[in-house]
Order: sequence, then C-alpha cells, then structure tokens
Amino acid sequence: MGTLSRRNSSIHRVREFPLRQVELEDEYDVIQTIGAGWFAKVYLSEHKKTRQEIVLKALQKDTTSRKDFFRELHYSYFFSPHPNVIDTYDVAFETRTHYIFAQEYAPLGDLTSNIGENGLGEINSKRVLCQIASALDFVHSKDMAHRDLKMDNILVFRTDFTLVKLCDFGSMKKVGAQVARKNELLTYCPPEVATLPFNVGYFVHTSHDIWQFGILIFVCLTGSLPWQKADQSNDRRYSSFFDWQQRKTNKIPTPFKDFSSRLQRFFRKVFEPDDTRRTTIKEFHKYYEDKWLTKHRASYSSLGVYDASATLTPDGMSVNFSIMSVHSCLEEKNKLLRTLTQFGIETTVDHTAKKERIREWIRANECRRKNFPGPMSSVQKDLQ
Repeated sequence: MGTLSRRNSSIHRVREFPLRQVELEDEYDVIQTIGAGWFAKVYLSEHKKTRQEIVLKALQKDTTSRKDFFRELHYSYFFSPHPNVIDTYDVAFETRTHYIFAQEYAPLGDLTSNIGENGLGEINSKRVLCQIASALDFVHSKDMAHRDLKMDNILVFRTDFTLVKLCDFGSMKKVGAQVARKNELLTYCPPEVATLPFNVGYFVHTSHDIWQFGILIFVCLTGSLPWQKADQSNDRRYSSFFDWQQRKTNKIPTPFKDFSSRLQRFFRKVFEPDDTRRTTIKEFHKYYEDKWLTKHRASYSSLGVYDASATLTPDGMSVNFSIMSVHSCLEEKNKLLRTLTQFGIETTVDHTAKKERIREWIRANECRRKNFPGPMSSVQKDLQ
C-alpha cells in the first residue's frame, strides 16, 4: 500500500487491521513531548535499531475509539504523498493505554512558533499560503474537508518557509457528513459553525476550510487575529467587518486598511457569511501575484516593530491582539529577558546540545534502571 495510486484509489475506505502490542521503551527512546492536545500527545522519538528520529502520535484509548484512530491514521497516510502534507509512515501499534502511529519530524516546529509580532511579511506569507492552498486543493479534490486549519497545524521544515506541511487529520470528514459542534477553535470557525450551540449538528463542507484559510492569511500578514468569534451580536470586530463586507458601509474596518484593494476583495469572498456563496481554494491563485500590503504595512512588517500605542483605535477596538491569548508585547518580553539574564538564567537554547543532553539523560537512566529498577518516567507511564 506504499504507492500513490493505491493510496488514492481507496481514499474513502478506512481499513482496520490488527495492531501489534508494544512496550514502547523496548523499541523507542522518547526524547521529549513536542505537542499535546485534547485527546493526543506528540513525542519526538528515536527508533533504537535504526536510530531514525521520528514523531509518535499517541491517542488515548479512554478518549479515542479504535474506529477514530484508524480514520485519522488512514487519512494521514493516504494524503501524505502530497509534498505539502506531513509524511505518515506505515507504522502503527498500541500500548495498554494508547493507539500510536509514526510521522516525520518537523525540525522547526509549527507556524505559531515561527511567526513574529507583525506576521511573516508578504513574501514569506505567500510562500506558506501557496503551499497550504495546494495541499487544501488536493484534499478538496477527494471530496474531503480538513476542518482544523490553524497555525499549529502547519509545520515548518525550512527557515525561509520554502517548505511547510499541513498536519493533523483527526478532524477530517467527507463532505456532506453530519457532525456535532464540539471543541472547534472559535476564532477560526465560520459563522455557521461558531454561532451553533454546543453539540448541535451541522453538515461538513469545503467552505469551512476556506474561511479558516482566510484567517490564516490575515494572521500570516499581521501576527494577529481579525476577531475572536464570527458572531455579529457578540464581537464588534466581526460586526464591523460584516457591515463592510455586505456593503452596508464604505468604512473599511481598521484591521483591513493596510491591505491592498485586491486583497480586500479576496477577503470579502473568503469571509462570505453565506457558505453556499463562499469562494473556493482555486480562487486564491488569481490573487497570488497581486500586491497584498500597502507600503506602510509592508515596511512595518519587515522591520518587525511593535508599537503598543497602535493596538487601540480611537473607538477602543484592538487591532493587534495576539494569536495566542497569553502573548505579551515585545517590550515586556525584552524586559523579562534582561531580568533573567542579570540573574544568570539562560534565555536562548542550543537545540543540538539540548537534544544530546536529553539523550545522555535517557541513557544514564536506562543504566540506573537496569541496576536499580524503580518507577517509570511520566512519559513511559503515559504511553504504556
């Protein structure tokens, strides 16, 4: 099942098979936890025999059904031939508490950890978004929707952003499937989902991905979110955009003023509140060659300057609240770093040295455990 043709031919048939029961520490060195979500954890690991560095995605059995595990494994594996989708290996097994499968390691982490206060700038944003648009087009061509496009699910492989990959297919569904609103990230949700009560059902459509793709464009260019929730009644930022988008007013919302008229037009199509009229991912390529940022925003973004006084407009509406709720401004970060440095606390990380220290720690612990058997580490307990 390792060829592209075989992967594509059975995209809608989820295959289940017997899983090998594994004692994780017998086959892998778990180096560190690199991600954690509602139902799963992601571990950077090293295969003991081959010394190959891989990622193990572990889904808890008490919160993930066997069927859901195989569904995520299936879609992750079958979409991975695309160059901008994370590569999933033909490796899956279980421990007493987890279902686990293996993927490639992204050395530079996700997009959230690579973005600055003012975004990525126009050139890097276009590089990222063009690749994700290609991956999304491939997904949609198979009559599927990803449903969880966000900064955390875009992995970076090169410092110049010439290689990024889409990951996490745990929420993927076939177009037309009925699902219930659960723990979706509301800042990325289209209004037809964001305004639904918890547990109420709706039908999956590719237009949901298009809305999330629009949020990605905005965040990449600005380092901020356009609103907290696409709800006219409860979010002034979205209400302001909605009135402009529906041409009820000519006043361009403050967060969108520094975009070119062409990009503003595309945002109107992407953030169309009627999901049946929302544009498709193919439309993105018509705007790719256009200028996206005004000179003011382009220079502001390229300099990486953060002006705290610019975060509030005269009407008190924030236009630069962070993509992460606990994100502090650059001035505060620098003040903290100076304080830590004064007290001799390390504020930069040599990742190669750090990894080697972790490996040495693991080897030392293995030696001690053989001589003096004791309690397992928290990671080992997690994955048993």
